[in-house]
Amino acid sequence: MSIEFEIADHRYRAEKLDAFKQLHVSRKIAPIVPKLLPMFIKFAGNADSLKDDLAGMAEAFEPLAQALAEMPDADCEYVFNACLGVVMRNQQGNWASIWSQSAKSLMFDDIDLGQMTQITVKVIWDSLGAFIRGILASPPGSQAAALNG
Repeated sequence: MSIEFEIADHRYRAEKLDAFKQLHVSRKIAPIVPKLLPMFIKFAGNADSLKDDLAGMAEAFEPLAQALAEMPDADCEYVFNACLGVVMRNQQGNWASIWSQSAKSLMFDDIDLGQMTQITVKVIWDSLGAFIRGILASPPGSQAAALNG
C-alpha cells in the first residue's frame, strides 16, 4: 500500500518500508522520537496555517533540527537512504524513483534538504506511525532499552 503527497508542486508516491527496514529505521529514530513530538503535534493540527508563518515553521522544525544534529552520521544517512529509496515522483504521468541506491544520491537536482526531510518524515510516519505512537505511550527511557536490549 502506498501514499501520495505533494511537496513543492511535485507529486510523490511512497511505498511502506519493508519489515526489516522498519525495524532498523525504528531502532535508529527511537531515541529522537520524544523530541519530535512537539513538531508532530503542531503539524497535525494546523499544517496549512504554518505555510505562511516562517516563525511558526522555525519553531515547529526546531526539535527536528536538534534531533538530526544529535544523530550519528551513519544513523541519519541510513534513515534517509531507506526512506528515500521507497519514493517515486510523478514526471509527466510516469513515476520515477527519486533515489539511486547504488549511487547513494538523489535523482532530481531540485530536491533540497527541506524537501528531502519532509519526504523522509512522511515515509517514517506512514511506515512507523503506529510504532511511534507506541513509543510515545511507553515510559521515558524504556524505548531505547527495549530496542537495544
